[in-house]
Amino acid sequence: MKAFVRSICELIGQNETFVMATVVESSGSTPRSSGAKMVVRGDGSILGTVGGGLVEARACQDGLTMLSAGDGTASLTFVDMTQELAANSDMICGGGLSVLLEVIEPDGPCAVAYLEVNELLRRGIRSSLVSTFEGVTSLCGVEYQVLRDEADGDTPVFEKNSNGIRISEPFIPPASLYIFGAGHVSLFTARTAAMIGFRTVVLDDREDFANTERFPEADEVVVLPGFAGCCDALCMDENSYVIIVTRGHMHDRTVLAEALRTKARYVGMIGSKKKRDKIYESLLADGFTQQDIDRCHCPIGLTIGAQTPEEIAVSICGELIQVRSGAA
Repeated sequence: MKAFVRSICELIGQNETFVMATVVESSGSTPRSSGAKMVVRGDGSILGTVGGGLVEARACQDGLTMLSAGDGTASLTFVDMTQELAANSDMICGGGLSVLLEVIEPDGPCAVAYLEVNELLRRGIRSSLVSTFEGVTSLCGVEYQVLRDEADGDTPVFEKNSNGIRISEPFIPPASLYIFGAGHVSLFTARTAAMIGFRTVVLDDREDFANTERFPEADEVVVLPGFAGCCDALCMDENSYVIIVTRGHMHDRTVLAEALRTKARYVGMIGSKKKRDKIYESLLADGFTQQDIDRCHCPIGLTIGAQTPEEIAVSICGELIQVRSGAA
């Protein structure tokens, strides 16, 4: 969802008007569940999916009609996925889907709401987008509200009454990956980690390296005054991941000591076994236990013979996927 929201914001930044299709209610055996989203653009291309086949074709057709009308409307349609209709569209399913179609204008209230949601996702803050519409099928009087830290569930809540409808959609940030160091390995690791769904934060004490121009895919780039205390202001929990790829052994040692004091699910440090053993000996002498040390993955990454920064990034992200999926 993070990547989809970012794509929406890019369209808004390009001053483009488009239609958002959202599955708000489903029943029976349908191809997509509540919360599935798709964008229909003026040229007929789409982003995301609401299930393909009949549902997607209907959403595209109705979306293009709404864009042609140019009146900024919204509507709620029900697609009956009976066995007969499903058979005609090569889909084996039944039940039905309620799909909300909204015309999103780049300077409209919905666009403003999504820009705010995107910023909260970048900062790792949970939120809910509450959309209230007057009417039942032909909708008007829409109001959008972004509520922080109120995404208790992971599915939208759809309410309908005689006056209109109300939809509360949760936006839950993905797991946070904190990459300490902004060198070549960090550059490709941040790029790859963003592709596989992590919220990426790059941290370094060199402004020439730690900047958004160098790391456009990162959700946050932080310039530290130094590596001592580097984790103090970060909300690291059991869903956080730490990669240590700084420019020197002493910085790596400092960051590792800080990271082992957090609840991070994964802590990985780049380096040879010789370097690792020296750092471990130093930490044990400072009072860390062997149990603390055993939390660190070093050498970092899967053993695939990686040599270049790009290959090392792939091996690191492969290990992240392994840990995230519980396969480690």
